[in-house]
Amino acid sequence: MFAAACHFFLRITGWPLKTAGIFCLCFFLAPACADAARVADSPAGELKRFLQTLDNLNARCGWTDVSAAGIAWEHHRTTRNRRPLIFARFGGGAGNCILFLGGVHGDERPTVYLMLKLARYLHEHPEVVKDHCIVIAPLVNPDGYFAAPPTRVNAAGVDLNRNFPTRDWRRDAHRQWRTKGRKNPRYYPGATAGSEPETLFQTALIKRFEPQKILSVHSPLNFFDYDGPSSDLDSFEQWMETISREANHPLKKFGYYPGSLGNYAGHERSIFMLTLELSTSDPKQGPGYFRQFLPAFLKFIQLPVAGVPPFTRLVKHGK
Repeated sequence: MFAAACHFFLRITGWPLKTAGIFCLCFFLAPACADAARVADSPAGELKRFLQTLDNLNARCGWTDVSAAGIAWEHHRTTRNRRPLIFARFGGGAGNCILFLGGVHGDERPTVYLMLKLARYLHEHPEVVKDHCIVIAPLVNPDGYFAAPPTRVNAAGVDLNRNFPTRDWRRDAHRQWRTKGRKNPRYYPGATAGSEPETLFQTALIKRFEPQKILSVHSPLNFFDYDGPSSDLDSFEQWMETISREANHPLKKFGYYPGSLGNYAGHERSIFMLTLELSTSDPKQGPGYFRQFLPAFLKFIQLPVAGVPPFTRLVKHGK
């Protein structure tokens, strides 16, 4: 068929044989190339390329013991730079959900290692989560993470931990940024609350999975912090004190800001909200941090909480 077509074009156009052959080759291969491009640009192809790029960057950080490949990641949203916002779900429980977040600030790289490593651990130890629903979003701010150098803010220059649509955002977010933050661009809350795709991604996860507990990892302030229900707060503080001692990591009540996740999820929605601030943003410390904090992650998963936010409470003595 190819030869007949070339002969036809040669006869009706008078083109040289070489020119007619090249035209025919392009004509017949164009549909196949278009099909290949469509496959490459499909959501699955987009995700595969992103995960490979992520693994390549992580390898340059010295992380040879963790890979994003092989995990059943989902993504339904992208950043301003069209990077996938990924998450994975583990466990079989319909309720009793726990949400883990990493990479909210792109220059806090060890947080991404911890969440990827935790995802791998749960993938390889399904017995840990069989009665739970665990959702891990290891890289909330990929645009900041892939920037050179990496940035705290996203591609629009917004601090994602000041952009949640909290009740005090309109009144206080910009005022506090101007006064306490001295207009430092690292803490810019955005033009409007909930303006960023990464913020909408996190609020969508909270709405979909209705987590009773959230753990978000940051660096480098070096403490555990808590926001959430005040009911039975003494019991939770006792639990936190135990975790702090076992992990050899300080416990501090840091408070929350207009537009912060602790404000949005913990204060306003009564979700048990635990923030882990690592002591440094040095990527080389990632493996050591995982060894240090894995027991705390597992105990947070097992921490018995009943009810649906905002009516969550700690369960005492298995009741």
